[in-house]
Amino acid sequence: MIALSHVFGNDLVLDSGGLGTVSGTELTRQSLLRRLLTVPGDYIWQLDYGVGLPLMVGQVIAPEAMESVIQAQVQADAGVDSSQAVTVTVTDEESGVCRCNVSHVDAGSGQQQSLSFSY
Repeated sequence: MIALSHVFGNDLVLDSGGLGTVSGTELTRQSLLRRLLTVPGDYIWQLDYGVGLPLMVGQVIAPEAMESVIQAQVQADAGVDSSQAVTVTVTDEESGVCRCNVSHVDAGSGQQQSLSFSY
């Protein structure tokens, strides 16, 4: 599958005078970031879509609860092989910042992939 290249919170990507496209593992990466940052209820065609990580900023850090909801949403993404385990680790860096590491198997390539970010 090919889609427009769009990293959540940024503009569409231009490529050679037209809109940039992505596929494969990069498409899955962009899709997962969008899913993790979308607030549940904001995507009107699928109200249970999203984790809502932006709403967690400034809240008490509860790694186990965050890991659970992130894992469920990553497992539900079409680009992730749902027959394989998804591993999520949320670490409190004690400065009000969380570090999140997600490990999953890409459905298209069958390769282990990782996604790491701080919020």
